[in-house]
Amino acid sequence: MASVKSNACDSVRVGRKVSVGAYTGFARYVGPIPGTEDIWVGVEWDDPNRGKHDGIHDGIRYFKTLHPNGASFVRLEKVIPNSISFITAFRSKYGQDFDDNVHQEIMALMKQSKMASFELVGMQKIQKKQACFDKLIDVSLSHHGITDAGEPDEIQDCCPNIENLELCNNCFTDWETVSEITRQLKHLTTLNLSFNTIDLPKEINPHFKECFKCLKKIILGKLNYSWHEIMTLSEAFPVLEMLEVPDNNIDRLERPSVAMENILYLNLENNSLSWQEINKLRFLPKLECLNVNRNGIKDIQIVPSSFPSLKFLMISDNDLLYFESLCELNKLPTLCSLRIQNNPLLKGMSVSNYTLQIIARIANLTMLNGTMITLKERQNNERDFLKDLDMIWHRQLKSAEERAEFLTKHPRYMELIAKYGSDYSEDLNTSNKIKTIKVRIVNFCKESNTEKDVIIKTLPITMTLNRFKDLGKRLFGLGNRQLEFSYVTKEKPDIEYPMENMNQTLDYYSVEDGNTVLIKW
Repeated sequence: MASVKSNACDSVRVGRKVSVGAYTGFARYVGPIPGTEDIWVGVEWDDPNRGKHDGIHDGIRYFKTLHPNGASFVRLEKVIPNSISFITAFRSKYGQDFDDNVHQEIMALMKQSKMASFELVGMQKIQKKQACFDKLIDVSLSHHGITDAGEPDEIQDCCPNIENLELCNNCFTDWETVSEITRQLKHLTTLNLSFNTIDLPKEINPHFKECFKCLKKIILGKLNYSWHEIMTLSEAFPVLEMLEVPDNNIDRLERPSVAMENILYLNLENNSLSWQEINKLRFLPKLECLNVNRNGIKDIQIVPSSFPSLKFLMISDNDLLYFESLCELNKLPTLCSLRIQNNPLLKGMSVSNYTLQIIARIANLTMLNGTMITLKERQNNERDFLKDLDMIWHRQLKSAEERAEFLTKHPRYMELIAKYGSDYSEDLNTSNKIKTIKVRIVNFCKESNTEKDVIIKTLPITMTLNRFKDLGKRLFGLGNRQLEFSYVTKEKPDIEYPMENMNQTLDYYSVEDGNTVLIKW
């Protein structure tokens, strides 16, 4: 009896289509319920009015349904798992490619009337629908409870030209079933199998390579595969270029196998990987795009000669704490695009401020968080960054040890000196204290020609217009508005002096104590 229950448990899996008497639904839970000795199946009924609850029993939630009374708990022995073929699911979504009843009626009428024209019209309608299926390239059959490939070759007879196929959240249990589907799709290049429970084969069947011979992209999200298992499986995909394995609880990597040498894009999002583990991928010769968002990464240390082809790095929503990690990214020889939102090191910083800090540290970056970096922006940010470093170098560092530590922390300093030269100068007869001025800052709306807000601030005369813009945005909440800057003096209040070069300082424009600076939008 125990063996029967065990076999039933194996066949009735979560997500599988089931029947209970004349009624059908999907299994959403299979297991015990406290206070009983039986194994129960939580069924979400196709008829949303048949059930008694939405997955809660005695205050415990076992699953969640779309409708408040869409579910019931049924004893395991009363539940019959349904077999749903690929074509059954396909027809339920995309329409019947033929209707047996209609076809039989056509044949009967043909025999009675002997009308060839009737045969032609009837068959034309069928052929027209079948021709539409022939044209389907993108097909999504997620959440359809598919269990098997169906009759031999019926997929290739119905819809042979599918290139992109989504089969998420179905009821596949083995790769043999998946391979039988893909074998019939000679043009398949993209396959999404996320949210299935597919047991890995003990060894890769040699015929798999033929079944996946055109597959260039595969998505295996939340299958709970280890990296070693993923590498083993990748041997079945001879031309694979894009591999996505998010949400697999991966916390260990290995040096990639030869089978992965053609990978161009790798998605490891929402796993549990440190950069120390990610470094094990550095030998992938063609890898151009790497997504390691949401992995809890705290720091980055690049091993020399790493990631020779990496152009695009996504590392948002991690736990990066220090800008030294960005200096490390400058060691990647081909990195040109970076996404790095929602990391602690950027917390509290304005967009323009952290943009300066990132651009100045990574020499080849041309795209940051989806925004293009112009040559002028790079030059302005690097000059501002250099000016700050110059001040520290000349005013705060006294010993060779301090300067060596500084160069370790800011490895681009000497490179920027060579690129722009040093503008640092200091009058030895004056103190090191930076001169400040008190100015009246006006938030001015051009459309209404009115002053919205006025704030008096004491500012260093060495403040650049770029930094003044950041200050103005914070003071007045100006967001991403396009701003213009000018100033007026007490002596000539009717004359506005424009300030256009964002890299220049307040003293460059001769802004003095008591002047009014206008921020116009």
